[in-house]
Amino acid sequence: MTGLTRRQGLVAAAAGLTWSGGASADVPRRELWDNRLGVRLRGAVIAQRRVYAEIDGPEFLGAGPVGAPVSDAALARLAALGGNLVMLSVPGPASEAPPFAADPVIETHLHRLVRRCARHGLFVVIGFRTGPGRSEFTFHRDQAGSWFPASRIDESIWRSREAHDGWVAMWQRTARQFRNYPNLAGYLLMVEPNANLAAPGPAGGDLDIWDAGQLAGSVEGTPADWPSLAGRLARAVRSEDAETPILVSPDGYANHRFSGLLDLQAAPGLVLAVHDYAPRAYTHQDRDAGLGFDPGLADFVQPSGDTPWMLGEFGVSRWAPGAARYLASRIAAAEAAGAAWSVFRWDSGWRVYENAENRFNPLYGSDPDADLPDAASPLIETLSRAWSANQIRPAPLLRR
Repeated sequence: MTGLTRRQGLVAAAAGLTWSGGASADVPRRELWDNRLGVRLRGAVIAQRRVYAEIDGPEFLGAGPVGAPVSDAALARLAALGGNLVMLSVPGPASEAPPFAADPVIETHLHRLVRRCARHGLFVVIGFRTGPGRSEFTFHRDQAGSWFPASRIDESIWRSREAHDGWVAMWQRTARQFRNYPNLAGYLLMVEPNANLAAPGPAGGDLDIWDAGQLAGSVEGTPADWPSLAGRLARAVRSEDAETPILVSPDGYANHRFSGLLDLQAAPGLVLAVHDYAPRAYTHQDRDAGLGFDPGLADFVQPSGDTPWMLGEFGVSRWAPGAARYLASRIAAAEAAGAAWSVFRWDSGWRVYENAENRFNPLYGSDPDADLPDAASPLIETLSRAWSANQIRPAPLLRR
């Protein structure tokens, strides 16, 4: 573990102390992602969304505009266990409905969160789950009518050029405001693009295409052409920030099979960010499924080509038999390719939420009935062993 013994790290995490060990980074941002130089960034995803009082009530995700709240103790624990990267999977700071105005409340939240990560020695990637023409409920479309009304799903980005303009303006403003943070490692243009599924189909309903060649022919020249929009967003970022790496995920919820459709030369400094949860029946199994880990069915298909890439999300139901071995297999694949990686997902510290929604939270261990963190979690042991290979931390903030 960089700069701390395991005992010192646990004490620091428990006390919520800021990071005080490890070497500060004097590495150009683009080199952080160069697979040829080996892995520099290993960490976890912290996912947040807008809070809807009429859906969430006063406590579930906290009382702020974005939840669940992330505690300093949670950030300190990740750093103390060796992690040096947080993938911030967060709402974009612009309204989802026209006129797609900037949202200063969300911006303020993001500034505070980035600064707090810096104080704990954590690099960040800013990635937007939502924004103009895209609501959080696109990630839960199969649950419409259960805990939220179907009318809350907004996927109009895949049919609206005006929404595209809104994303361009949102990213230009973000790059202009955040480019000077010393712990900023990258921008992720969109978390899990899903035009292949959610764009309107030719006969009504969903497009629902999972073949790359067929998708390209179906969306070319339309607002559902994610590779075209991604290129435009990348150029918009570069107009404000010439240096910070830009992470771009393929369609199909960041599925590697659509990587070949992206123009990874659309702007300098692009990094391919793929997500992998294969085999899904295993990684997303319910608590009573009992599906075992089969290494032969869990091979990770690595992206081809010379463009830097990273494994932006991977994870497993924490109660899945062999879950720790599964995480180790994904980490080993990324490490062998010199690719940065982040596991989904890290604990927020907000117990009202985490005690109820912890399928992918490794802190809760392997007991399906656990409703509190498990100090002996085998998943944390696996992750900490890998995170401990980190050698660098961001330069400290000069102003806090």
